[in-house]
Parts: sequence; structure tokens; C-alpha cells
Amino acid sequence: MKKRFHKMAAYTALILFSSIPFTVDALEDVEKKLSPVASLVNKDKNSLTIRRKLLAEKSQLIVTEARDSITGTQQALIDLEKKDSKAALSLLQDVSKKLGVILEKNPSLRLVTADIEVDIIDFEGDGNTVKKEIKQADNLLDHGKLQDARQILDGLASEMRITTVSIPLGTYPSAIKKAIALIDAGKANEAAVVLDDVLNTLIEQAEIIPLPLLHAEELLTVASELEHKEDLSKEKSRAEVLKFADAAKENLKLAQLLGYGSKDDYKLLYTAIDEIKETIHSEKSASTWAKIKQTLSDLKNRLTRAIK
Repeated sequence: MKKRFHKMAAYTALILFSSIPFTVDALEDVEKKLSPVASLVNKDKNSLTIRRKLLAEKSQLIVTEARDSITGTQQALIDLEKKDSKAALSLLQDVSKKLGVILEKNPSLRLVTADIEVDIIDFEGDGNTVKKEIKQADNLLDHGKLQDARQILDGLASEMRITTVSIPLGTYPSAIKKAIALIDAGKANEAAVVLDDVLNTLIEQAEIIPLPLLHAEELLTVASELEHKEDLSKEKSRAEVLKFADAAKENLKLAQLLGYGSKDDYKLLYTAIDEIKETIHSEKSASTWAKIKQTLSDLKNRLTRAIK
């Protein structure tokens, strides 16, 4: 039997990793490393913090019985390849029960989430780096060096890729029952083929969120909190808030340069951020921050795209 690789993220490892208490050093390092402004936050730690938050949020969608059904199916296939039909049968019977629980709770459900994976592709550079590399790629293209240009262009990405693995409930449960019947009939090899096939029917849905937008979101969150820090004078608070706001704008410019949206997409958000200069420490401040938050959320939703 031809073996195929089934792409299934290690959920337990992801959850353990996501529980590590990474923290953004923004508040602690405001005065230690503010040159240039774009380096206000340690990008690597910030990216990991964002990843942890996304995993925590998305993991709530995972149905435990679905996750266990996939791992049980995978292990049953391994057991069959080891000629241990008894162990495989026991696992598959358990898988069938778990799928039954899911269907009993939601009879009309077509897909059930079994796993979430969040991957980081972080661009090591700033806007000037992007411009330089685009110019270099253009020069290579002008000289017919397509593959050399492609290597440069492939690196011009900074994003979070969120992959959701789901079980198709219209076919998966019946395939498991079929495999059980085949094992009972002494047809272990045929059962293994069924399991191999059904694991390849798992549905992967992926979406991409521009990472600089998420960095900007973190910076603006810190900025809004700094406005109300009691241990800072209004003058000092204003200076720090504007530094973080400027850093957020630099990330937005980076996202734009990397091709995540057009200039017009960012216009409203730039305008909202600039309003902070006029409204900070005033009665209009709260509404300005609310406007920034909503505008950024709208932009993020608009620029998040599904991939196949």
C-alpha cells in the first residue's frame, strides 16, 4: 500500500507552546531602546505574543472529540500497518463513539474543527529595505533574470497564516464504520486503505493576516494605556504615546509597501491616528481611541484573505 503523508499539526505541542508566558517588553523598554522609533517593541517577542493570543482565541473553536478522532484514526492506521488489528479496532470503535457524540449535539453540522495552527512569516527589515529589494528585483526582471527576482520577491512577506483542520462529517463517520466492518471481516489491509483515504479527506482552510497590522495593533494598545499611566506626567505621557503611535504608523507603511492593500485602504486609519495629537488628555480622547480601534479592525478584516 502506498503511504501518504497526512498533514496534521501537533495540537498538544502547539497548546503547550502557546501557554509559555511570552511578554511584550514595550512598557519596560520605552526609554531604553527608542532609536529608531520602529524598534520600540522587540519584534520577535511581539510576534510570538501575537501568535500565542491568536492560538488561545482560535483554540476555543477546537472540538476535543474531533481532535481525538483524528489522532485515533492515525494511530489505528499505524496499528494496522503493524498487524495489530485488535488495537486498531478498539481505537476505531472509540473514534466512532466520539463522532457520534458530535453528531448527536449538532445533527446538521457539516464540518467540525479539529485543529488550529498559526505560523509566522516575519519580514526582517523596514520600509527602506522593501524599496531596495523591489528595485533590485525590478532590475533583475529587466535583465531577464526571472528566477533570481523571484527569490527576492518571495521574501517580501510578513504575515500570520492561520490553518484550520476540519473533519467532514458527511463522510468521515461512515468511513470509520466501514473500516471497523472490514477489520471484523478479517480484511485489515482493506481497512488500512480506507483509513488512509479518509485521512486525506480532512479539510484545511487557511487565512493570511498581515503581520505589520498586528504589530501596529499591539503598539496602539500600549499607546492608549500609556495615556493613563499615573506615574507619568502629562508631558511625558504625551511624548510616549506619540512615539508608539508613530511606530504603529511605520508598521502600517511597511504593510502597504509589502502589498497588503493600497494607499487608499490606510488613509482613514492614518487620519484617525493623527487625531491623537489633538485629542490626547482631553474629553475627546476616548472617542478617538475607539475610532482608531474600529478603523484598524475594519482594515484588518478587509485585508485578511483566505488561501487554498
